[in-house]
Amino acid sequence: MNKLLVALLTVFMSVSLAFAADPSLEDLKNQITALQQEIDTISKRVDVTERHTALDKTTLGVELRTRLDSISYDDVRALPAYANDMMSLWLQGTLVSGAGGSAWDTNGDFWNDAFMQNYQQEFGALYSELMGTSAVAQEFQMNFGALIGSDGMGNFSNTDWVDGMIEFTGMTGLADGNMNGVTDYQDVVIAVATMNSLDLNDPAQAAQAQMMANMMAFAYLMNDNTLSSAEAAVVKSMFKGVKPRKYSAENSSMFTNKLRLRLNSKVNNNLSFAGRLVMYKSWGDSNNIRFFDGTFKSMYLDGNSAAVPTDDSVHVERAYFVYKNNIGDVGYHFSFGRRPSTYGPGYENHENSVLGGSPVASIIQWNFDGASLQFDFDEWVPGSFIKFCYGKGFEGQWGTANALSANNGLISNPNVDDVEFGGIIVKFYDDEQYKVWYNYARGFGVTDGFTGMVAMPFYISGKDYNMDGQYDEYSFNPNYGGYASRFEPTAEIGDIEMHAFLVQGENFGFNWFASYNLSQTHPDGRSNNPMFQFMDQDKLLGSDSSKHGNMVWVGVTTPALPVTGGKLGFEYNQGSKNWINFTAGEDDIVGSKLAVRGKVYEVYYHQPIVDNKLFATIGYQYFDYEYTGSGNPMGAPTKIDDVNGLHAMMPVVDKVEKFYGSFTYSF
Repeated sequence: MNKLLVALLTVFMSVSLAFAADPSLEDLKNQITALQQEIDTISKRVDVTERHTALDKTTLGVELRTRLDSISYDDVRALPAYANDMMSLWLQGTLVSGAGGSAWDTNGDFWNDAFMQNYQQEFGALYSELMGTSAVAQEFQMNFGALIGSDGMGNFSNTDWVDGMIEFTGMTGLADGNMNGVTDYQDVVIAVATMNSLDLNDPAQAAQAQMMANMMAFAYLMNDNTLSSAEAAVVKSMFKGVKPRKYSAENSSMFTNKLRLRLNSKVNNNLSFAGRLVMYKSWGDSNNIRFFDGTFKSMYLDGNSAAVPTDDSVHVERAYFVYKNNIGDVGYHFSFGRRPSTYGPGYENHENSVLGGSPVASIIQWNFDGASLQFDFDEWVPGSFIKFCYGKGFEGQWGTANALSANNGLISNPNVDDVEFGGIIVKFYDDEQYKVWYNYARGFGVTDGFTGMVAMPFYISGKDYNMDGQYDEYSFNPNYGGYASRFEPTAEIGDIEMHAFLVQGENFGFNWFASYNLSQTHPDGRSNNPMFQFMDQDKLLGSDSSKHGNMVWVGVTTPALPVTGGKLGFEYNQGSKNWINFTAGEDDIVGSKLAVRGKVYEVYYHQPIVDNKLFATIGYQYFDYEYTGSGNPMGAPTKIDDVNGLHAMMPVVDKVEKFYGSFTYSF
């Protein structure tokens, strides 16, 4: 534009000079200066106009929330010290030595001296538990008996495993009390009794000889980090006999910043775009990799990439265009892109904002890419519409190499196919006082996890000799370096469908809602992940049969209170044992409250400071988990009070109290 104006000025001056009387040089300088000033003024006006023209097509909104959370975990279940140290020493290879002892086994009993000195009493109690009559004890004795060649009726046969044990303990070539060679487990017991002058006809001394032989067997069992499937069954049942300890932990102050940049543009009444960029950062941290604790919250996934505090990276939470038009009196629109799939209907009171997403918040809060097609019927029923939704939760043929890595070399297994979502959202009625919603969603071919990054505290690899999909050998490896690795699904485990019913209303200034939700699983398949198989978490909700779950969610906020003008809110939700949804995109630090198999109570207060452009929030939450695995489709939910040592290899949360406060700027 400036160049055009200068060209016009040049022409104008040339013409003027041609017809004007001879001006002085000083006059010409003054004229040029005056014209230049005029050009600058015009240019500024044009720039402002151009800027308006550009910006009128795009609007920018900013929201910044700074929040403080104070969290207390009570009665967390975890391995007791002796079991934790036993596992740690085992992974290090310093729990058991061979015949002849070692630097950590100076008395030659095969076991780490410090471990037995510190935990002999606790280990003895575990042994007594496993030799008892409980269901866990019977499972252990059955597995152990199979390993040592016992038929359970007092008869023993020679097995390769017992031969290995005899060699490991240095009993090769020894004779038992009957002057026979030591060839089966019964011979081992006799030989141990003979070597220690124990009378097997005396019940107490016979039990002592049995225990000493069993301790030798345990030592052989755990002399390296590789277990056969039969050995793994014994170790699993042994950990099931471990009584978890309870402990409390707290994070008295955790600050986070959450920045949202809203980008909207509108070409005309038919075509528009909406986007939202998000940075969610914890103060003093700059890493998006966390140690795995058994929950989706601890993994960096596409579904929760903008919902878990990480570093100062900016993520695209939403980016989609909408095309609108009409077919007769029926309005419709379709849309493609990264979906507005978090903080949907039901979450307005909590967020102190207008509707933020499409799916009902109780069943879907999960970032994904997809499309939607909506038909409006508000010509006949106020606010009514039906929307069809599609999305993809996992892309199975891009960036994956299942055949060589994630499934531990099971090349006969096919690649894992995509995970796809389909859903229908119906708003039956909306007169701005009452709203009635229904949302159906189904995940097709749900896999045993999603592609992501995580640091595992330890990892398990497996070998499947006969390619029957069940591992014949497991190898355990620690991850003391905290190395991050790519997590990848290994198999489809079935479909998950969900239903959500939601009613919202406003009466006398009180905004209230009530929601009832259902879930149903359709298992089909088993995980090929060796860790999931070892920990009995390789099936959809741990079962080959369909499981039903349900959840209720209610809430209410007051009208603006006298004097302060703030609003007080209360919410409650309760999920059943087999309740499952997809709400890992909820940005709560503890985890999605709407996924909880148990009860959650929450009270909050929003105080406007500059209208709602700047408001403060204080709140309190109480999580009371009743079953394990909230939000996780893998493994059977277990009542918290029944958690055993196998479950407690990862921390199991029971109760959580959380106080929080925040300032939110939004403009």
